[in-house]
Amino acid sequence: MHATRRAWAVAATALVLAALAVAFERPLLLFAGATVGAWLLAHQYLFTHRAATLDERLTVEQSLAPGRVATDDPATVTLSLTAPDGSPLDVHAEGRRPVAGRAVDDADTTLELSRGQTDASTTFGVTVPVAGAHAVPQPTLHLADGRGLFHESIERGPTPRLTVEPRAPRNVHVGVGGDSVAAAYGEHDAGRIGSGLEPAEVRKYIAGDEAKRIDWKATARLNEPHVREFEAETDRTTVLLIDHRATTGLGRDGQRVLDYLREVAIAYLESARELDDPLGCYAVGDEGITVSEPPNADLDTYTTIREALTGLEPTEAPSGHGRADRPRREARTPATARRDAVRLADEETPFASTLRPFLETADPYVERVDANPLFAATRSRLTRLRGSTWTVILTDDRDRAELREAVKVARRGDDHVVVFVAPRVLYEPDAMSDLEAAYDRYLDFEEFRRSLAALDRVEAFEVAPGDRIGALLAQQQRRRQASGGAAGTSGGEPTAKMGPPRDGSDGGPTAPGPGDGR
Repeated sequence: MHATRRAWAVAATALVLAALAVAFERPLLLFAGATVGAWLLAHQYLFTHRAATLDERLTVEQSLAPGRVATDDPATVTLSLTAPDGSPLDVHAEGRRPVAGRAVDDADTTLELSRGQTDASTTFGVTVPVAGAHAVPQPTLHLADGRGLFHESIERGPTPRLTVEPRAPRNVHVGVGGDSVAAAYGEHDAGRIGSGLEPAEVRKYIAGDEAKRIDWKATARLNEPHVREFEAETDRTTVLLIDHRATTGLGRDGQRVLDYLREVAIAYLESARELDDPLGCYAVGDEGITVSEPPNADLDTYTTIREALTGLEPTEAPSGHGRADRPRREARTPATARRDAVRLADEETPFASTLRPFLETADPYVERVDANPLFAATRSRLTRLRGSTWTVILTDDRDRAELREAVKVARRGDDHVVVFVAPRVLYEPDAMSDLEAAYDRYLDFEEFRRSLAALDRVEAFEVAPGDRIGALLAQQQRRRQASGGAAGTSGGEPTAKMGPPRDGSDGGPTAPGPGDGR
């Protein structure tokens, strides 16, 4: 409780009257000063009592609609006060926006609940330009008596959370060699027969089979008892490993590499939620792991991972690492070094003598890959997991050697790896100005993607803006037709039909459809 200037003036008046009574020996002035002081104390007690009563009876409601929006999209905050028996004090409430929130219009965020009034409400809009979970703070309530002597400020009410998601890129292409893959992350075949939902086979009835498993239609058709078997289903542990280093900031706002990778990651998240599959997530920035959520199948884990994914932004590259968008030359692998060393072994030229020491050891390659965050995260986190795991790696193709080695580590034992790679040529703003050069770079990427997909228990897909890859392949097709070439392609170029991803009998996951998961 705080006294206003008016209350201090009344208190000063009482003291002055008391002083005058003593100075002039006038008992009447002393009585007057005591009366004023008692009147002030009575109002102070009355204010304190009414404030305590109001605090117990006042209901403060604050709600959001909708609770999930894209960046810079408006949400409406509704603030209401309810006092069933009427408010004993004047209440002035101030609604507040999230810390990063902005006003939508000139709507007033305050409301008044006068003495004797039972309810009041107001609405105001808010936008948030930053993705993530944002809490709407409690409103501030200013309580005042009718004579302006005392006031009190308190914060009451719920703090609803506004989930702000990055603007989803349009026309998300997920596929191989320019062909979209729109299959869903479906049910899992455990490789055995049992109870489940998907019919597997019909067989003759054997003594001991449960009567409820008899397929009466097949029994009537075949004139002897038959039972139907179903494929047993099992949970699948999936781990998302998403790269959000500075290199993933390439592209226009809302259509960056990270925006497209995030769409695929959220599609896996929603599929895992629907199937109650254990899901984990590790995010990698330039300085190392920024999100570490071990696999779990509870609702809190799904919510935490979604909030983490929607809040990801490209990190800043450490100083001395060069420009984030500068292409990185493909590293020489130990196998390549050995082949080149054999070629130079018999040469006695100055050139061969200079290069030979650099090709005798694989240490520089190993040390460079070990120092990269994506590979380090794969080795430090995924190797700790127990049991069969499906690892989903989402990154770009800037450092192909690092990605290749990370995939090899992730497919340890009998684990499977699904890789979603964003070809940087399809995100660079000026790359499409020279379609011939862009197509050559895309062919180089496609060769790299196929090399990943050729590894055992590995599936590799491209993630790109659909309009850009369509324009690139369409231009190449027109050039072929103009030069008299066949409508199809040859030489393993990416416009050839690749067919669906390998899923075989192991029931492996296939790529989410473009735009799924929102």
